[in-house]
Amino acid sequence: MRSPAADCAAGPFEEAALRVCSILLVLPLAAVVVFAASAQKEQPGADRRGELEQVLKQRYRLTMVGASMLGLKGSAGSLRRAGGVVELRREGFYGSFTQNGPATMSIRGEAVEVSRGHKDFAFPVGEQFYMHSVYVGQDLVSLGLLSTRSIATPRGTGRLWAAVDFYLPVEALTNVNTATIFSALDQWLLLEGQRPAAAPAAPAPAPPPAPRAELKPGMTREEVVTALGAPQREVSYGTRTWMTYSGMVVLLENGKLVSVDRSGQPPARVTVRSEPDGADVFLGDNFVGSTPATLELPAGSYKVSVRLAGFKDWQRDVQVLGGSELTLRARLEK
Repeated sequence: MRSPAADCAAGPFEEAALRVCSILLVLPLAAVVVFAASAQKEQPGADRRGELEQVLKQRYRLTMVGASMLGLKGSAGSLRRAGGVVELRREGFYGSFTQNGPATMSIRGEAVEVSRGHKDFAFPVGEQFYMHSVYVGQDLVSLGLLSTRSIATPRGTGRLWAAVDFYLPVEALTNVNTATIFSALDQWLLLEGQRPAAAPAAPAPAPPPAPRAELKPGMTREEVVTALGAPQREVSYGTRTWMTYSGMVVLLENGKLVSVDRSGQPPARVTVRSEPDGADVFLGDNFVGSTPATLELPAGSYKVSVRLAGFKDWQRDVQVLGGSELTLRARLEK
């Protein structure tokens, strides 16, 4: 049997025919490559779940445990760097004295059950934990916990290990619906000093906008809040504070109103990454998160610092424009 290329090349115009035939044979392959590339772009779920994982790590400020970044080695309960603390709000959680067999709770809605691991101790409401790991799967958010105190159990005395799997709607995870996710997590584990996220409610008809009081230079923050209500977002840097409202940004200097920007310019999105991860991010002297961190900042000039124990501090002065996106990569040196 003759190949398509041989059939195409037969005849007096053999050289020209071979060129045309080569193009015809390559076109289907190019189409396959383009189709594969577009197919990869049509899988936003995995990327969005990865984004959610970073949001949760930034929210809870993970604790580094033992000799391993993942907390799987080292002496039981030893801390490399303490992060945020969460408090238990309901009964049904257990802990294990052994690190490699933590008690694992599965939560579906209001129901909780221990799916695996040792039940060495029943935690009371109000028990506090460090969070050392976060994982976002197809239909769950998994959190690794370590008690902040040493507890005596029949198997030994020390900090206790636990894990909890929150089973959530897939669309909430793939779309990074933080209102739904935070509401579910906060019913059980609440960050120390934080109020629980409000459960999502059916949208209500918007009330007519109330007339805003006149803003005058020199007003205090309390006077601005009295006039406009609580801001949608508030960021402080040095002596300046930006209070974002619908359609305007109020700038305070040393606690006094100095200007009002009514241009409606959106905040800048600044992503801070470091090598290695898990470093603290500061704006001026204010701690704002751990790398990788995504910050929403009003337009302006900032001094960004990245700090990690055992490494030299990394600093940059940056100028951000409203609505822009900026990525800072800090390679930390010892």
